[in-house]
Amino acid sequence: MVTSAPAPVSIDFQGRDAGEMFQFYFRKPWIRLVPCLLSMFLWSALLLAVAYVFFVGVHIAEPLSRRVLLLVFVAAFAIVQWEFLIRFYAYFLHLIIVTDRKVHRIKKTLFVTDEHQSLDLWMFQDMHKRQHGLIQNFLGYGTIVLEAQDTELRIHFTPHVARMYDRLLHIRERAREQMAGSPQQPMAPSPRMAKELWVG
Repeated sequence: MVTSAPAPVSIDFQGRDAGEMFQFYFRKPWIRLVPCLLSMFLWSALLLAVAYVFFVGVHIAEPLSRRVLLLVFVAAFAIVQWEFLIRFYAYFLHLIIVTDRKVHRIKKTLFVTDEHQSLDLWMFQDMHKRQHGLIQNFLGYGTIVLEAQDTELRIHFTPHVARMYDRLLHIRERAREQMAGSPQQPMAPSPRMAKELWVG
């Protein structure tokens, strides 16, 4: 059986320069969604319980009062769901994208925020990995600190932080070799990395 190496992955995203080769991306771990999920469930349950008391347990004879109360509960319930959707949307659009030349941090919200920060990999003088506490070590996430001469980029809540840190070290060294004039082609993901490109 003849097998071929996976083709280099090339995707377009905001701020990508011509010639940049996509390596991998990640977003914050799922644990970041837990607080807003709990908040949404608790507020929804509370509103439904209060609505049950007002409309089933307590008899309100006046039709206008019942309609006003119903509108208030529906509006409050819609606000709770809308706030959760905004946070959920922001979670999926807060990305770290690594190419063979740069680290891109893209952060968006539904209406208010649209940020994009790009830093050249070869400029980073020091890279640190930090995991503090039982939860971070148990779930495998942490913080990666990228330090340049006048810039420091802290990537908090990095999933699989040890693996991402090793990848960044490897790609940074390749980027430095390219900047030093090494006759290398743009770096394509390795076969193993290509299989893991979409694993966050």
